[in-house]
Amino acid sequence: MHFPDNLFAITLILSGFVTIGMSLAILRRISKAVRCFGYVMLSIGIWAVTYGFELSSDTISQMLFWTDFEYLGVAGAPTLWIIFVINFTGREQWLTPRIYFLLLIEPVVTLLLVWTNNWHHLHYATARADISGPFPLLAFTPGIWYKIHTVYFYSMLGWGMYMIIDRFRKADEFIKKQNRIILFGAFIPWLVNVTYLLNLRPFGHLDLTPFAFIASSLIIAVGLLGFKLFDVVPIARGKIVDALQEGVLVLDAQSRVVDLNPQMRKILPYNGNVIGATTALLFPELIELNNTVHNQENSRIEITLNDGRIFSVTLTSLFERQTIYSGKIMVFRDITERKQNEKKLEELNKLKDRLFSIISHDLRSPLLSLMDILSMASGGMVTDEEFKSYLPTLTKNIGYTSGLVENLLQWSKSQLEGTVINAVHFDIKDNVTYLINNFSQTANDKGVSLNSNIHVPVMVYADMDMVQGVLRNLISNAIKFCRAGDKITVDACIKKNMATVWISDTGVGIAAENLEKLFGNYNFTTRGTTNEQGTGLGLLLCKDFIEKNGGTIWVESNQGQGSSFYFTLPLDPES
Repeated sequence: MHFPDNLFAITLILSGFVTIGMSLAILRRISKAVRCFGYVMLSIGIWAVTYGFELSSDTISQMLFWTDFEYLGVAGAPTLWIIFVINFTGREQWLTPRIYFLLLIEPVVTLLLVWTNNWHHLHYATARADISGPFPLLAFTPGIWYKIHTVYFYSMLGWGMYMIIDRFRKADEFIKKQNRIILFGAFIPWLVNVTYLLNLRPFGHLDLTPFAFIASSLIIAVGLLGFKLFDVVPIARGKIVDALQEGVLVLDAQSRVVDLNPQMRKILPYNGNVIGATTALLFPELIELNNTVHNQENSRIEITLNDGRIFSVTLTSLFERQTIYSGKIMVFRDITERKQNEKKLEELNKLKDRLFSIISHDLRSPLLSLMDILSMASGGMVTDEEFKSYLPTLTKNIGYTSGLVENLLQWSKSQLEGTVINAVHFDIKDNVTYLINNFSQTANDKGVSLNSNIHVPVMVYADMDMVQGVLRNLISNAIKFCRAGDKITVDACIKKNMATVWISDTGVGIAAENLEKLFGNYNFTTRGTTNEQGTGLGLLLCKDFIEKNGGTIWVESNQGQGSSFYFTLPLDPES
């Protein structure tokens, strides 16, 4: 063998490597049909490169050596072609493991017989090097298996072309463009190979088939990569409708069901025979939908089923010859999640307004007051005695602001995506005892009695820091709305697999019209019995923490008689 020095070999080797490179690029595509064509191109590229080296060989042993590698592409090309066509025409359900096995029998047998031809001569009956031309060529007498492989080769090529023509002869113009390019590309090697079989060969033995395959694969590949030929792969109408995530219901002129897709069967609440049923039978409670069905105009409405699912229904009227009404197509699109998200967004907007109000007023005002007093003190505008007289108010404002900031930080942390609930078993009694000790001075200053009736351990399974934050807010609120002489009691009990904890007071209570505002996203707050400020953010935080830990929170109150805030927590992870 020598370095390629004839135009045919050089052309095949270079174009073969280009084809292999393009096939590797195509194999990275997502579409299965496109990747199948990439394997076809890879086999053709291998065929071209190895045949180019065969044309550069000087002896029969070198030629047969490269022929063995050449058949890695030759033997696999027809099978890979038919697999590509089956996928491209939307018939991939044919390709069961059994069919794959049957399709692989011929190429595997061909490859084995070529590699072992010296023992049986079933593929090449004879083979020699013809040196009568401008460069040595392989001259052979075909054996019985060579003829069988030729028949198989043409059968696969013809079968593939027939499937393309049959599937797309009534297709859209864009699909017909795909059809023409693929058929043109497949016809070139077929025509050229026929001339080879009829002994119409340059120099008596030169096979132009790989040149033709290179040309055809490059034509299709240019369409694929340059003109996005396979960006839209045709799929059968039934497959499209069946694969839709929307429900499709087809009605006749009498509003009877004549067709539907599998998704629509999941949507329908009706368990009987759907075909032939009217919409009034399928959706008896949806009066607006049934009235719209009888209207021949196109329309869109929203419906809510009994199970809470919400659908946007598009109704498109069908007409024969543009004048005779023949029925309707109804497309049901599930918008339940979208509606839920819209509701959540509305609630978040209310919450946003509330937080901005808190930050702009309740947080800003005490800080400005503190800054003004400190500024006057540093400028000598107030005496030491006057400054000392402001200290109780400053201390009160700073305490309020500190609590507010803590609540804001806790709430913000709880809203972060991916917040982890560090649930552990702990005793509520110990937490209550600790907090009562912390708040005892504040309660005593107001003349309020603060006690716990929890005398035995109450073990719960929750995030201890969150629960402590809830207890801190509820006890602080109870003190805030109590008068001198009022009492606050913390108690707990266990019912079934849940612990119920409550903080009761004999304070001023809550008006009935304000009860529903306490845990909502409303900007609602009232001042305490000694004019203590509040934002309502603490209760929002309590609700969020309790629900994140698998419990519920609620309030019972009578104005002028006091309030009781209850919340529940699970006793163990399975509760």
